[in-house]
Amino acid sequence: MGDDVRGDLVAVIAEVETTVPRDVVRQIVDRIIVQEPAGRRLLAQLRADPGMLTAGSSRIPRQLDRILLELAAAGGSIVRPPGCARCSRVVLLNCRDGEDRICEACGRARLDVMIDCVECERPGQRRHAQVADRAYCRSCWTALQEVADERLDRFVADHIPGGTLHMMLTATEGMKADRTLRLALECELFGVGWIADPPAASVLFASFCERLRELGADLPTLSCGHCGRVGRLPDRLEGRICCGACYKAAHRAVCDGCGSTAHLELRLANGDRLCQACTNQLPESSATCIGCRNHRLIAVRTPDGPMCSSCRAAPGADICTVCGTSGRCRFPGTEKAVCLRCYAAARVDVCHRCGKERECRFAGTAKAICTTCALLRKPCSVCARVVLPIRHTPDGEPLCWHCAPHILEACIGCGRDARVSARTDQGPLCQRCARTSPLMFRDCRRCGTHGRLHHRRWCDRCYAHDKIRELLPDDVVAADPILAALRDRFLAADERRTLDAFRRNVTVAKLRDALRSADPLSHELLDRLGTPGSTAPVRALLVEHGLLPARDEQLVRFEAWCREKSEAIADPDHRRLFDRFVRWRHLRQLREQHNSVGRRQSDGRRQELTQVLSLLDWLTARSESVTMLDQARLDLWLLERPRAARRVAAFLEWAARNGTCPRLQVVPLTRTANTPTGASVDERWELLGRVLTAHDGDPRTRLAGALLLLFGIPVARLHLLRVTDITAADPVTIRLGADPLELPAEIGQLAIAAREHRDAPRLLTDAGEADWLFPGQHHGAPLSRDSLTDRLARFGIRARHARAGALASLAQQLPAPVIARLTGLHIVAATRWAEAVTASNARYSVLTR
Repeated sequence: MGDDVRGDLVAVIAEVETTVPRDVVRQIVDRIIVQEPAGRRLLAQLRADPGMLTAGSSRIPRQLDRILLELAAAGGSIVRPPGCARCSRVVLLNCRDGEDRICEACGRARLDVMIDCVECERPGQRRHAQVADRAYCRSCWTALQEVADERLDRFVADHIPGGTLHMMLTATEGMKADRTLRLALECELFGVGWIADPPAASVLFASFCERLRELGADLPTLSCGHCGRVGRLPDRLEGRICCGACYKAAHRAVCDGCGSTAHLELRLANGDRLCQACTNQLPESSATCIGCRNHRLIAVRTPDGPMCSSCRAAPGADICTVCGTSGRCRFPGTEKAVCLRCYAAARVDVCHRCGKERECRFAGTAKAICTTCALLRKPCSVCARVVLPIRHTPDGEPLCWHCAPHILEACIGCGRDARVSARTDQGPLCQRCARTSPLMFRDCRRCGTHGRLHHRRWCDRCYAHDKIRELLPDDVVAADPILAALRDRFLAADERRTLDAFRRNVTVAKLRDALRSADPLSHELLDRLGTPGSTAPVRALLVEHGLLPARDEQLVRFEAWCREKSEAIADPDHRRLFDRFVRWRHLRQLREQHNSVGRRQSDGRRQELTQVLSLLDWLTARSESVTMLDQARLDLWLLERPRAARRVAAFLEWAARNGTCPRLQVVPLTRTANTPTGASVDERWELLGRVLTAHDGDPRTRLAGALLLLFGIPVARLHLLRVTDITAADPVTIRLGADPLELPAEIGQLAIAAREHRDAPRLLTDAGEADWLFPGQHHGAPLSRDSLTDRLARFGIRARHARAGALASLAQQLPAPVIARLTGLHIVAATRWAEAVTASNARYSVLTR
């Protein structure tokens, strides 16, 4: 609560109650009034009627009742706490009886109603529960709880299409017996009608049906009962479930401040109701911001003082509440502090309007929209074009850039009357002249180069060289000739890349800490300096130049993950069994293979071990061990996790061979047939034309897009292509499967250009790679699948959507063995696509008869 509101409230109370010290009054107010809106409302009510402190009325606010009780307990003799409106006892009045407040005992007594129980039909019973107009006594309600599941199962089997006992038990798992019985009675009374009209159902029944629908029952999706919108439905309007928009629209009223019809945000002590705009104009809504020291509209009141919206979101030093790292965070000093990296990652989504993956508003919802699409476009009042308005007329009408009146003056560069883009000491410059005029640049104090100087002293190259020499000083370079060669490479790099890396500063700081550490340079030192992601570019750079030995990072991370999961197992027998299985099946195989461990390989093994851990935890919760596992117990566990069957099969087979448990049968799920849907032919041709004509793009990304759109090559296969897979003959071929694939002329030229484009991104500079067609940021490793997917998304290519359309087209034109040999697709997958296309064509022919 703000200091001004707290001080005024204490002054009003202390002016009446003079027998209690002001410091005690302040402590009582601080303990009871926590939120500032509540304090402002109570202050307005006391100013309007100070007699509430001494009248002893049972119609005062509950918070004032608590204050008066504590003041009386502290020795106050002037204030008068109210008594219960029924029994006149002076206690805390938690309940209401109309406009009067009553104590909790009288409140419970008021609820005691004598009824005729509909179950036992005995008259004069005390009501325990009621469903609609049917009242039940306590004994009958307790007895009915024993048969609630049976009655609910009967309803599901008779009235829910596709409903089963397993669905019902899963949907009510964790529900209390009282709620389960109420649900069963509601189903019997109103269930049939509510299934036909879901928005009319109760919240309990609607949640139950939504859970059944997620489990596979054939039920309609719950939508708003007024606008039909599907999504979050938190409110109820006119007896029907509704969305927040309909609820707000129905509760719009005339604002007592401006007279407009709007959603009301505040009710004053005198009864006036104000909209958000009028609420923002109240004197108490503005104050001096502790961040910018300006008198502005306050967005939040922190313990240190009020803050405006700009300062509240401005980055500052704090600890991120998401990842726990210390650094620059948005919303510093609050419980919502989040670092810039986590904040940006949480806002990345696919825009529902343009379909591009970028930073979006409302990320994580169906309304995710990027900043470009979210900007409000309006029709220009002059030319009627729908654009972003750059200016408005005195009447508030929008104007576009072309129609808005521009500031026209004579440019000192070209002499024409043009729009002013910049002003210098000698006069204004137009946009064209501002880019090339020497008046906009200064001479570098070191090399004399004209340019936009840093700190009004150095050009980009000199500033970048200073940064590199600060990172690798002469004394450090003199001790190691490898570092001297590394510094020479950095100095010869593009200064724009170097400055961009130093602006990010996180990765470069890790390299600086590693080089200046008193400990010898090692992988363990980098592990202590930061997370694997932040130190990965530094590690790759040091390994590439021979400063560190090569290390399989995926294998190291997998071993650390296994140790962490093993330490979290409570049962020592299960922990030993898990460690033995990890050493036998996973670590042994990964250490013996010749190639480095891939990301997909380690992720797949993590998923398998996660299901094994789930089985062990399930047995531990039942106070059982793996030695007690039999077919019945395994089937019970798989009943809730049918997709885990394939992943625990190897563990159960290994345990059976070791005599830990009997040999058990695991039946995997049958795979569903492929659905020949995806990008249409016209859509893929349009994207292919965009890829082939984008001459300013990376030829490697354009080649990947062409192969994906034409032949359905997955990204997981594309990013592993090597330079030797492309044959620069006439015609150009690429080897994806057993036989080389002949490429069309335009795509063949693109493949040759991609093979010759050997730049690979590295820390502070670029390097050359002679092996991978898509080199990554780490030496000797290809570009990741996610990075290549992001590059394809820049051309508007959605990888899965485009691949499904391409494979469906190929399956209609070529036999499955030919597709498998040319594209590298497995023969089983190619056959499945051929069968899917055949089935789709058959259905189409039946429908057209």
